[in-house]
Amino acid sequence: MPLFHFNARTGDTLIQDVEGEYLPDREAARSVAESSAREALIEAVRSGDVAPNDIQVTDSDGKVVMTVALDDLIRRG
Repeated sequence: MPLFHFNARTGDTLIQDVEGEYLPDREAARSVAESSAREALIEAVRSGDVAPNDIQVTDSDGKVVMTVALDDLIRRG
């Protein structure tokens, strides 16, 4: 199974996921990224902190395979 990392980007700041998660495919990685984005938004509202702009998904080589923007999730509902 491939290893994916879920990095949170807020403005110019990137918080890297150093551990990552082994998942069967990119669709599973998208699902995890969307869940992570929703959880980050909820936590930001609860704590009064700033939510990340997006969750950047990278492969084991550090190549960006997709980006899940929080704005897109909010618009979709």
